[in-house]
Amino acid sequence: MKVPDIPKEDNSLNDMTVYRKKQKRIRLIRNLIIFVVVITIGVLVYVFRNEIAEPFRGIANRFGSQSAEGQGFPVRLPGSSQYKLLPVGDNFALITDTYFYTYNSAGGQNIAVQHGYVNPAAVTNAKRTLIYDRGGHDFAVYSANAEIFKLSIDDEVIVSAYIGDNDKVAVVTSGGRYSNVVYVYDGSGKWLYTRKFIDENVMQADFSDDEKFMFLTLVRSDNGNIITDLCKYDISSEDNELWKYSISDGLPYGLDVNGDIVTVIGDNAAYSINSDDGKQNGSYAYNGELLDFDIGNNANVLVLDYYTGEGKTVTVLDKCCAETKTVSDYDLISEILISDGEICILSGRDMFRTDLELSVQKETRLEQDFSSFIKVGSMYLMLGYDTISQADL
Repeated sequence: MKVPDIPKEDNSLNDMTVYRKKQKRIRLIRNLIIFVVVITIGVLVYVFRNEIAEPFRGIANRFGSQSAEGQGFPVRLPGSSQYKLLPVGDNFALITDTYFYTYNSAGGQNIAVQHGYVNPAAVTNAKRTLIYDRGGHDFAVYSANAEIFKLSIDDEVIVSAYIGDNDKVAVVTSGGRYSNVVYVYDGSGKWLYTRKFIDENVMQADFSDDEKFMFLTLVRSDNGNIITDLCKYDISSEDNELWKYSISDGLPYGLDVNGDIVTVIGDNAAYSINSDDGKQNGSYAYNGELLDFDIGNNANVLVLDYYTGEGKTVTVLDKCCAETKTVSDYDLISEILISDGEICILSGRDMFRTDLELSVQKETRLEQDFSSFIKVGSMYLMLGYDTISQADL
């Protein structure tokens, strides 16, 4: 009997099964990689959402804004009963009773927005403008080209507002059971911190360079005496102040935080305080009337009138508030500005650019009267009756 041939084993089915498993594994790995990439992109988009959205805000904002008709100086002012000119880095902003404008360094208009505020006020840093309705409820932050955010505080009225170098915003309100409340927001308008005061009035606010800490000047009454307290707060904590420095019989006019130095300009003295421990570095007292002042990165400058018949006095202080130079005979001085190691003085129709020793580097005679001026980059811009002009300095 013939034994039948045994057929050879057919491995084609096993090969196909192995192939399908291999392909399935490849698809799973590929889908996993795609999923990880998508999640990573989503996280990056969320983290950098403000930077990504800002250019598109600018595009959208232009649909509701007036556009520029040409550019260049002098810039023709729009009709208004009031103007406020502000530097914004290498750009500048103009606030009127009805509109908010931004311009580039060539004098070209970027945006024009009708703000609708009854009593508009504004402050700036190198990138943004914070505009608010003093005595109202609304405030907004703009870049040179766009609205970044707009918020309202419905149950209280805004007293003042401040913006840090890295875009944190402090808004001071009054109303209700508190004399003042300070709200802090980040650069996208997200609420971060609240500090309430019952007996003190908040006069000024500023942030540390890293914006982890907030500094406030507070005025209170102690047995009929006026006391100013300079306080440091950690805005990540609800605890009381980290330290307090008290000034007797003085009102604060200005506050500036720069590195480890906090400068307070008062009605009768200037103070330099260490930002870490609240200890005084130095002070400068005066009994003349303080007419104007400016706080610089490396020095401060005061305009005082002692009514002695020798004209108004310009005094330069170092960052520890020690006097370095004093010059009189500026009878018509109306405004002073210190920036990048130089001082600019507007006195009548004369402008002087000096060093920190008040030695005149350049002087120019203006063709018309100007109410104020700012520095934009290396330019000095003058606010006149109907134009914004460059000064030849």
